[in-house]
Amino acid sequence: MRPALNAIAAQQHAIFTRAQALRAGYTEREVRALTRPNGAWAVVRLGVYCERARLEPLDSRARWRLKDRAAVLSTRRSAILSHDSAARLLSIDTLDAGSPASHLTLYGPRGSRTNSGLTRHRDLLPLCVERVDGVLTTSYARTAVDLARWHGYRQGVVAIDAVRRLGVPKSDLEAELERMRHHPHIARARAALADSDPGAESVLETLGRELVASLGIGDVQTQFAVRIVGGRVVWCDIRVGCHLFECEGRLKLVPVDRGGVADESPEAVVWRQQARRTDICSEGFGMSRIVWADCFEPGRERARERLRKEYAVTEARFGREPAAHLLAFAAANPRRTSARLWSPGADTAA
Repeated sequence: MRPALNAIAAQQHAIFTRAQALRAGYTEREVRALTRPNGAWAVVRLGVYCERARLEPLDSRARWRLKDRAAVLSTRRSAILSHDSAARLLSIDTLDAGSPASHLTLYGPRGSRTNSGLTRHRDLLPLCVERVDGVLTTSYARTAVDLARWHGYRQGVVAIDAVRRLGVPKSDLEAELERMRHHPHIARARAALADSDPGAESVLETLGRELVASLGIGDVQTQFAVRIVGGRVVWCDIRVGCHLFECEGRLKLVPVDRGGVADESPEAVVWRQQARRTDICSEGFGMSRIVWADCFEPGRERARERLRKEYAVTEARFGREPAAHLLAFAAANPRRTSARLWSPGADTAA
């Protein structure tokens, strides 16, 4: 790439427009040759390119981030990244959308239009925004509310759990709901916020909590503290009565260098999990395991039946509620997490 265009691309996260390439000295014929199939330049979005060597190593999420930036770069009107695009840039955990797209919000009468993998939303309300690497996105709270409205209840609970886990106060989400009370599908977002819980530490834990709640066996509590042999305190993902539910993803078994979180062999991880389970159950609890496939059909109904049976066995053995000293210990030892986002008063001494 010639120096003039290289300087432009460096300021735009490696992407550039056709017009910028022409201004940098390339001819129309050169651009056509460079953007042919398997050419040196890959088409990110119509009229926006990236060097193929930079694009090919990227995973799907990183490629979509480039498409999102390309959407902003190519729009003729002032626009802000929103919905799925904002979630990707703000690193908000979400469920994969059935029809992936980039999303922009522009000023204007409410309405949405999708074309060529780009959805343009219009809104007359002033927007709270974040600036990430020079690009404006809707705020964390607004993004989560928009995801709930656009994709539905389940995706909304996942997104709202995620932003609350990051440190967004519930009051911020309630304020956005109030401002947007006349927006389409706002009832979905209200229901998602009502059922959200910052105690979910992953998408799987959110889905697992939803699965357990659907059993109708009692109130669901997240991050329940138990003191086990040796005085060590562990926090269990979900509790109903004397029964605990642990959400176990495959990433716990995958080494860090392969994209997982395990810092030891799979055998060692499994052995440690089994020992942990034995120690927890010896304190007067039953336990069930929830995996990703349990949260979706065709495995969901089978999982619900299994979980009900396992809960019934625990209830018959230990009763409906843990001993008073176990509840008191859990109440005195809430799970403490370090929120990524700053919130008022978080850094002020009491």
